[in-house]
Amino acid sequence: MDTFIDDAATRALADHDAGGLTVAVVDGDEVHTSGYGHAFRSEDVPVRAGETLFRVGSVSKVATWTAAMQVVDRGDITPDAPVDDHLETVDLPETYDEPITLEHLATHTPGFEVRGRGDSARKPEYIRPLAESVSTDVPARVRPPGELHQYTNYAAALTGQLIADISGQRFGSFVTDNLFAPLGMSNSTFQPAPPNLVPAEGTAVEDVVSFYSDVSPASGLHTTGADMARLLQAHLHSGVVDGERILSESAVDSMHQQWFTPHERVDGMAFGFFERSRGDTRLVRHGGSVPQFATEFALIPEEDVGLFVVAHGNEASSAKQEVVDTLLDQFAPVDSSGAQRTPDGIPERADELEGRYRSVNTTDTVSAEKLVYGLLTGQPVDVRIADDGRLVTEQGDRTDEWVEVEPLVFEHVEEDSTLLFREADGEVTHLLNGLSAYEQIGYHEQLSVQGWLTVAASVIVLTGLVGWPAGRGWRWYRGGESPPQSVTRARWVAGAGLAGLLLFVLVFIGVSVAVTSMDRPTLFNRPPAWFDVVFIVPTLGVLATAGAVGYAARAWLRDDWSLVTRVHYSAVVGATSVLYWLLQYWNLLWVRIG
Repeated sequence: MDTFIDDAATRALADHDAGGLTVAVVDGDEVHTSGYGHAFRSEDVPVRAGETLFRVGSVSKVATWTAAMQVVDRGDITPDAPVDDHLETVDLPETYDEPITLEHLATHTPGFEVRGRGDSARKPEYIRPLAESVSTDVPARVRPPGELHQYTNYAAALTGQLIADISGQRFGSFVTDNLFAPLGMSNSTFQPAPPNLVPAEGTAVEDVVSFYSDVSPASGLHTTGADMARLLQAHLHSGVVDGERILSESAVDSMHQQWFTPHERVDGMAFGFFERSRGDTRLVRHGGSVPQFATEFALIPEEDVGLFVVAHGNEASSAKQEVVDTLLDQFAPVDSSGAQRTPDGIPERADELEGRYRSVNTTDTVSAEKLVYGLLTGQPVDVRIADDGRLVTEQGDRTDEWVEVEPLVFEHVEEDSTLLFREADGEVTHLLNGLSAYEQIGYHEQLSVQGWLTVAASVIVLTGLVGWPAGRGWRWYRGGESPPQSVTRARWVAGAGLAGLLLFVLVFIGVSVAVTSMDRPTLFNRPPAWFDVVFIVPTLGVLATAGAVGYAARAWLRDDWSLVTRVHYSAVVGATSVLYWLLQYWNLLWVRIG
């Protein structure tokens, strides 16, 4: 086994631009740990499984959910108890009657929008206490709990604070006392910038790291391969390692059971873990990544097997995945010679399924972060029905084909994966590719359509913004007759609406530059408390544009102006309204509707 791991790790480092990695494999009573390459930003320091620190990103959540189950195991809280009854430092919105429970947090089904702001910082001195991080910018609740899976760092961060409020200890102290110390994980820490992360002499962490977790229970763990082997053992050996028990056997079994799935055919969530089927083998796992690091923590409970792999470097993710795939091919091989599925005909409700679907990370975000998620993260899924009845999905460069096996449920023609469609009030609303949820969007919501609308509306708006003053100047120069006073007043009102758009762009850019130049967290990670004032500018412009619409309507009703003047004025006001609608759609107004 050691030779097998060595070959896989050495090959991965040779194939990819990765500086180093560490591997831990538990196979029954056997434990294999090893390191390869060099430590992070320290080319003269070899990776040692028992000493070299790696950042594990979201695999930090494995430790957090294990600690949460310890609190459950002690009887301090039940998984179905409302967390609001136990939280002392956070007030959750009471948007729905159904309370959020620990079970919802552990399965990422509390119904929160995704919150990116406040998750990270670029300097360790900007890191806030956990209680402050989770109580500032509490995400909106956008759906009832337990309804839909939506992965968020906030769920794990809030769980960390729940543990702190119940235990009376800071989260890091609780995990150290109740998880790391009993298991002998002596090199593991939630400290934001441990100095030995970069062991090269004369190199400080702050000089080479620009990402620090501001929600440590979700993404702030630093650890070694040997330490994580101990955590693997605890999960595989009924909560006991070298005679030290951290969980009861029933609690460990409970963590590994399925807690949520959108459909019986779909891999769902265990307690904080993701399910993954490889043929007839069931895994519970969690991946993680932060800049320059990629990680995998996986358990095969029925086989008493676990593995942990983490790599660093520009291609850390590829190197890590190559080792993981090699190990899983050994412990959970998959027969890829299965017959291809064929459709029996056109799917039921085929016309309703076709269209474009966008991630709920964008569609269900009610803050100004919606624009960030819409433009920079994820790709939409296009759905169409082929002539032979196959459902075809296209996402980026990937095309997949599916066959309907029951109403609104599709299986991949070759792979072992399931696609679902959800409906509400008789209408198809969502596509679920496994646990990943996408909402069907209209033609007007597509980025390409909105892009062309923006260009066309901007050109029309410019004809008023530039043309009206230019025409006034030309008439003054030639001594021509001025337009009626009602036209002048109407243009001033419409101009105020146009000024709101222009001023918003200038203020937003100016404030962004000013904030960036300050010695403070970035604008996205932690906007100043006063930043929302920026959105008042376009909101005032909306009011002016509403007045301009009134002038246009009156002009048409009374036949007041010349036809050319009315058409041009209406076009400019209409284009301005389109641009403000786009701002409202992307939550860039101070008053947000819907």
